[in-house]
Amino acid sequence: MVTDLGEAARPVIAESWRRSLAARVDPDRHEAPVVYAPDEIEDLRGTHPLSTAVPLLEHTLSMDETIMIVTDAGGHILWCTGDNQVRHKAERVHLTEGSRWSEDVIGTNAMGTALATGRPVTVHSREHLVRTYHGWTCAASPIHDPHTGLLLGVVDVSGPLRTMHPAVAQLVSAAARLAEHQLLQVAPRHHVLTLNFLGGLHAEIDGRPLVLTLRNAEVLTALALHPKGLTAEQLALLLYGERGNPTTVRAELHRLRAQLGGVLLTRPYRLDAVVRGDFLDVRTALRSGDAGKATRHYSGELLPRSDAPVIREERVDLAAAVRKGVLERGDLDALLSFADSGEDAEVLERLRLLLPAADPRHALVSSRLRRALE
Repeated sequence: MVTDLGEAARPVIAESWRRSLAARVDPDRHEAPVVYAPDEIEDLRGTHPLSTAVPLLEHTLSMDETIMIVTDAGGHILWCTGDNQVRHKAERVHLTEGSRWSEDVIGTNAMGTALATGRPVTVHSREHLVRTYHGWTCAASPIHDPHTGLLLGVVDVSGPLRTMHPAVAQLVSAAARLAEHQLLQVAPRHHVLTLNFLGGLHAEIDGRPLVLTLRNAEVLTALALHPKGLTAEQLALLLYGERGNPTTVRAELHRLRAQLGGVLLTRPYRLDAVVRGDFLDVRTALRSGDAGKATRHYSGELLPRSDAPVIREERVDLAAAVRKGVLERGDLDALLSFADSGEDAEVLERLRLLLPAADPRHALVSSRLRRALE
């Protein structure tokens, strides 16, 4: 396994290799993970702030023998356009829509390193940590929301090593600034809705706390899990099961709109906001195979007092997936974090075996294990 780039490496590349290797990225790994299916990509595009800037980026960065890529802030490729032959080559190594290119999963690359540093980056050939991409050169630049400063994603131009002109990097950076200028001119400020429903009930809109009932929270969770929107009939089924009444749901949505205003849209019912949440972070981490990150975000069951079908199903799925990842990984910190969310005998037994007898936590875990087995 390659573990040293050499003293001649540029500092930005050497630092990226160190981060990538610390994240246990294997240089012999063959391709980036595909996280989203095509229909999911369509949903993500429709709600992503960069969707309005993509035509400008395509026009500015249209070049022979290259492809243009736009990712979200997590490194997931949402758009990939350009030369058909190059696209076919790129698809064979998962340089395509739906795949994830953050440093922690595929190592040093222009998109992931630009996201990690917040600066434009060009990665040439063997500067890629993973050998599969040594035949590629990529130039990427981050794009920020001009209203909030939040990182929205990156724009990247990639191509076979022989086709990339040195001036491409400057052109990509200029295109990113043009996109930010366009967002400033034509895009309204996006509301940010934060839903932290693991183990409790806390929500904010643009930093302002919301006073929610449990049913409010159930509605928001259902809409967050279905970003394309739901009809009143669909919501009634998800919230109440077969006994659900669309009229009851419409009344609940009317009351909720008094707090959310224009964030809650109709026909279908959907959220016009950047939606963030602890349960959504867990879902994203699980999709990416990052059990450690999923566990860090998992602070308890989803809306534990809720009996709504959509919540029960998501609650069970999240808990089971996090538990499976924690047990398979066997990491002490992850096990300790998950153990805080409940009395799971198998997790506690694994901790009892891992913790030294002299560790004060050993006695605490042993006591909890006895209670769990009673």
